[in-house]
Amino acid sequence: MMFNNLARLLFAAFAVCAAANAAAIFNFDTDNPGTSTTFTDTSDGLSATFSSSADPGGFVLEETDFFDTLTGNVLGDPGPAGQDNLALDISFSQDLSAITLDFATTDFNTPSPFTLTAYENSTPVGLNTLTGQLLPGFLFPEGEISFGGAAFNNVVLSSTATDFAVDNIQAAPSAAPEPGTMALLGATLVITGLPCMRRRLATNR
Repeated sequence: MMFNNLARLLFAAFAVCAAANAAAIFNFDTDNPGTSTTFTDTSDGLSATFSSSADPGGFVLEETDFFDTLTGNVLGDPGPAGQDNLALDISFSQDLSAITLDFATTDFNTPSPFTLTAYENSTPVGLNTLTGQLLPGFLFPEGEISFGGAAFNNVVLSSTATDFAVDNIQAAPSAAPEPGTMALLGATLVITGLPCMRRRLATNR
């Protein structure tokens, strides 16, 4: 009986831990159209700061129906600064283990490569490069790009296309439990161990 109660409590504690590390989603749909870089959004306790070398106003949020997979508000360039050929920098408030996002490049013929480079602070930890596909009924190539592996807290998005747009960013925090989760797990172990310790002390008297 004691073992079953302990198992249930441990399962609950680890479930909280897993929930704390679920992917945060940044789709910009609660932001005001016209918001331009630099700005910060927060999802499920994770903050992401979006910036570029042309700020203020390198990239801008616009509501558009140009794309199939990028819907609602979409972050793209050129923004109010009026500059093309920009890279988008996204800095996160904690380490990530994986990221996935939708992108589109402004190509009317051959799709241009789109690159995601991941950094831990200023140290590169890896990259991924893909080209989008022209979807029936839409003008611009679209794709989904991902990166995972070593811990990272910053990504730089770039393309050889003149401009690009991104949306639906899913960022998964690293698996290390938050301090609050570890405290919960420790408290669970202490509470479940007390009755056992009391019985053992009573037996030894």
